[in-house]
Amino acid sequence: MHVPTDARPRQASGPGGLPSTSAAAPNALHQEAATQRGRLRGKAITPAHLLPSPTSPLGLASYTGPGPALWFSSCHGGSGITTLITLIPAGMSSGQYWPALDAPGQARVVLVARDHAAGLLAAQAATRQWAAGVLPNVRLLGLAVVADAPGKRPKPLNDLVRLIAGGLPQVWELPWVEALRLGEPPTQIKLPSAYSKLANDLRRTVSEEAHA
Repeated sequence: MHVPTDARPRQASGPGGLPSTSAAAPNALHQEAATQRGRLRGKAITPAHLLPSPTSPLGLASYTGPGPALWFSSCHGGSGITTLITLIPAGMSSGQYWPALDAPGQARVVLVARDHAAGLLAAQAATRQWAAGVLPNVRLLGLAVVADAPGKRPKPLNDLVRLIAGGLPQVWELPWVEALRLGEPPTQIKLPSAYSKLANDLRRTVSEEAHA
């Protein structure tokens, strides 16, 4: 499936509509959407703190038009989402927002977080919010946990990953890749098998549902 490249989000205005965010957040969403192709359009943005409880670091972006097969939602800045988008072209980044589609059906979403304490706590909060049922237009496929450093993950963080995994359909643990840190393109290096497993799992999910 080709990925849309001309999404044009419109920030909600004034009382009665969805609350507007700070200038930085809508601009970031505009920049993400401006790279897309098709007629996918963002309608409004709701800041994270105004979503129903339990809250998380993710706001809500509402879209109309043909969306991508997959969405990647970043639990925090610097999660590593850009690498995943490069490897899985059918996906589109929604930034630090849950994507909600006006069309029938649900948006397939993969959360992305680093495996440091702040990143995992943000992922845990997002998972709890989804599990509470306050995001009916979102179908969460799982969480991609991207290593924050080389070597073995400390036990307290490993325990936190296991705790979060208990409330999710799937967790993909992606190891540290030094070449990515040095700026080498993901498509030009040999990545660990965990990355291809993530890509294959998501492609299979999309394909099976398309033929269901």
